[in-house]
Amino acid sequence: MKPKLTYFYTPECPKCKELTPVVKELEQLFEITYVNTFENELITESNNVQWVPTFMLEDQNKKVKWEGSKQIAKFLKDFFS
Repeated sequence: MKPKLTYFYTPECPKCKELTPVVKELEQLFEITYVNTFENELITESNNVQWVPTFMLEDQNKKVKWEGSKQIAKFLKDFFS
């Protein structure tokens, strides 16, 4: 079973567009749920998402969130190092 990764994005976000190929590659490692923050405001608010892009990794006990392109770049660097 793959870990669950939620990806919060907006279609107009330039950084989100840049991440598209990376997120597609991550589908090999994670079960990804895509959340368009404009279309899913309740989910976005309930997860306290303030910025896009945002990744949220869930395991059985907790959620870890990386907001904004700098934090996501750190996540990718740490995860793939």
